[in-house]
Amino acid sequence: MNILITREACCGQDDQGGRLQISLEISPSKTVQGTARDIGESRFLQFSKPRIVIEAYSGNVKLFSIPSIGSMNCKVEYFVEKTDLMSKHLVGDKIEFYWPKGLL
Repeated sequence: MNILITREACCGQDDQGGRLQISLEISPSKTVQGTARDIGESRFLQFSKPRIVIEAYSGNVKLFSIPSIGSMNCKVEYFVEKTDLMSKHLVGDKIEFYWPKGLL
């Protein structure tokens, strides 16, 4: 299954030069945790202080958040069961990353 992943820019330079969307091929048996790992390891996400954690959504459902490497609590947080199949939570084969509300 091919999913489209988009993200908000972390700064003005990123908005001009960085990739803000990629396609990712995932197997039907891929879990939420496995998908988060694949995205994190893809080097697609970009961070800049104070934006050190970004949240993943599909539709209006918050799936997980990924912190920047080296942040104090460098641990993915899950808002749905991490062992669920990713396909169970996908809306329109899209995952969108947004900065949490309240960050600059």
